[in-house]
Amino acid sequence: MSPAPANASTWSDINQVNHEKSWQVLRRLEREDLLVLFARTLRFVPVTCLEQIFGDHAHPQEIGDTQRAERPSLVEAVRKFVEAAMAGAFYEDFRVNSHNYTDHSAGTQTFEAELDLLFDRCVEEASGTQPAEVVTAYELLLELLREIDRFERDDIVFFADEGGVWQFSLNWRRILPPYIACLVKVTEREKFERLTESVIEEFVDPRQRSEIRRAFPDEQHPGGH
Repeated sequence: MSPAPANASTWSDINQVNHEKSWQVLRRLEREDLLVLFARTLRFVPVTCLEQIFGDHAHPQEIGDTQRAERPSLVEAVRKFVEAAMAGAFYEDFRVNSHNYTDHSAGTQTFEAELDLLFDRCVEEASGTQPAEVVTAYELLLELLREIDRFERDDIVFFADEGGVWQFSLNWRRILPPYIACLVKVTEREKFERLTESVIEEFVDPRQRSEIRRAFPDEQHPGGH
């Protein structure tokens, strides 16, 4: 997403949806971004509206449950995703040519969408879940990204051209501050500083690093340094 003009409206200024503008945005989004957008939207859809939205495309039992299902914990959900990725569940290639070398396969798009949604959940639960659990979930996902960037395996996700985590549209300015806020509560200061600097250097664009460093909390570390 390109930077907003200096005089652009903020989200708090908006008081109604402009459907024509929204449609233009949807038309320019890639499949993985649409998957994330739709999954986020579903959280706010009342059950009474499901038929109106899905009725022409799916059966009721494909969309919802008649009994409340227990949601897996954050760490359980992340671990399941990581294990599936390491087992090649998202690997899907295609024949590359001069016209499609910048495309992502459906499997890679699905991986990115699910990754983004799990980071969403990490961000949401950082304020209410035990900090150690949130840190564990983050570190499982970060280690998976490191595994991709090591290029020692080519069966996790498929890149048609130059590969790497940099190809994923991850908003680190949103993702990392809650991780840092939880990490400081369970880590000694020296280790905390080493870990946070390592993550920032590994994943964050140099132009955004100072902004994330400003998000470092001033809270007390274990041990009272």
